[in-house]
This record gives sequence, structure tokens and C-alpha cells, in this order.
Amino acid sequence: MAFQFKADESVAKRVRRIAGTQIDQALGELKGSDAAAPEDVVHRIRQRLRKVRALIRLTRGGLGGKLADREDARFRDAGRPLSELRDASVLVQTLDRLAEWSAGQIGPESIGPVRDFLLGLKGEVDRRVLDEGKALEELVETLEKARREVKRWEVAGHDWDALEVGLRRIYKRGLGAFHEATDAPTDEGLHEWRKRVKDLRYALDMLLPIRPGFIEDRAVAAHWLADLLGEDHDLVILRDSIQAIGDGEAETASAATLLPLIDGRRAELQRDAIALGRDIFGERPGVFVARFGAYWRAWRSEAEASKFDPP
Repeated sequence: MAFQFKADESVAKRVRRIAGTQIDQALGELKGSDAAAPEDVVHRIRQRLRKVRALIRLTRGGLGGKLADREDARFRDAGRPLSELRDASVLVQTLDRLAEWSAGQIGPESIGPVRDFLLGLKGEVDRRVLDEGKALEELVETLEKARREVKRWEVAGHDWDALEVGLRRIYKRGLGAFHEATDAPTDEGLHEWRKRVKDLRYALDMLLPIRPGFIEDRAVAAHWLADLLGEDHDLVILRDSIQAIGDGEAETASAATLLPLIDGRRAELQRDAIALGRDIFGERPGVFVARFGAYWRAWRSEAEASKFDPP
């Protein structure tokens, strides 16, 4: 329930509680991690930051555009070094998944030179970002300051009014990115759509208590869509990294084998993503938001009525 709204809280209390909990958990993981910054720790911290940003975007109507933009930028900038670490660490995993998907079309002798290159690249990024850049120490300072300021966030509006603007904006941006990715897919456009889908997924997670059965199905679908687009983005990074490999004979042969497989897997992922996107973004923004507003008001009315029920 830490990332979900509660019926007995004011909007301001909900927002401060969720943001504060995510920051506290990120700080706990940062201070408990070792200097090597294990991949799972980096992944969890990035998720915490993304959840805070999704909360800010959902409650934009209550926070106001100026505060929302400032805080969104703060958490975006704070997480950028971790994004580089994540991209470097996921490359080997992406290569291994590609080999599994290809059903034996490539063997260890084909991927070995590229795998070695990617492992070396990961080590280089770890040293530069963690050791030289002191990324984790700076992130701790940023989050500690943010944690103090979250307690002073002002949230205007009454109940649904604080959420309606943000939910409409999240869905509308996701719908627009879906159309762009469908009409003329580009690497940048697909990645943008992935980010907008994540915003929607986290918004649905927060709103889950207001209509659990209905919203959970859509949250699961949004999660699946984000995973499809995430794998596609990882393959873009893998392709770019492979093309940056030098002119060694083994590396060149390995790249020539892998690049067509990357393109084939991406085509499959994009077909699946667009098909799923039609289901998720099949409504007009006004209809989508009106339904959630009705669910919210019914949920709050039930909570109010329960206060007067006899024990």
C-alpha cells in the first residue's frame, strides 16, 4: 500500500506520504549498498525515482505547473548517472536474451567477442561514474535535500481536482506517443512512448484501490507494454554499442551475425507493442478520465459512508 492512495487521507497527505516513502527507501538502499553498486540496487533506486516523478505528474493539478516541473527536473537529473550505469549493465543480459530468442542461430563463438567487449564497457562506465564521478554520494545529498522539501509541498485543489489534470495529461501524452510510434516509428519515438507508458502504469498502480479489478487488468497490460518497449530500447543500445566496436576480425564477424538478429527481434517486439497499445490507448482522453473520476468519487463516498456505519 506504500505506493497507493488511501481513502482516509487528504490529497496533500497522500502525495507527501508516497513521495517521502519512495525517497526514504531509495536512501536506505543507497546507504546500504557497497561501492560496486550491484545492478539490482541500481535498478530499485531508479524505480523509486521514476515512481516519484510519476506521482508528481499525476498530481500536477494540485502541485501546480511550476512546482511540478521543478521537482520533476530534480529527480530526472538525479537519476541520470544511474541510467548510464543501468544501460551498461543490461547490455550483456540483452545479448544473452537475443541468443536465446534466436533458437540456436548464434553460438558462443559468435557472441564471445562482443560479450567480452560489453563486459569491458560496463567496467569502464562503473569506474567513471561511481569512482571518478562519485554519483552515489551526490545522489544521497540530492535526495536528502528533496526529502526535507517534500514535507513542505503545497497541494491545492479538493480531492479529484488535484489528480484530474495530471491523469488527463499522462494519458493524452501516451496516446500521442502511441500514434507517433504507429505512424512513423523511430528509435526516439519508441523510447518516448515507453516513458509515457511507464507514467500511465505507475498512475494506475497508485489508483488501484479505487476500482481494483478493473484497474489491475489495465495496470498489468501497461506493465507488459513497458517491458516490450523496454526490450526494444535495450536492443537499440546493444546495436549502437556493437557498431562502436573496433575493426578486429572476430568482432567484425560477430557484429555481422548479430545485427540482423537485433533487427528481427525488434520488428517482432514492435508488432506486439503496437497491438497491445491499441487496447490500452483505445479511448479518447476525456472518456478515460471521466471514468476514473466516477470511480474515485464512488470510492471516496463509500469511505465517508463507512465512518458512520455502526460497529
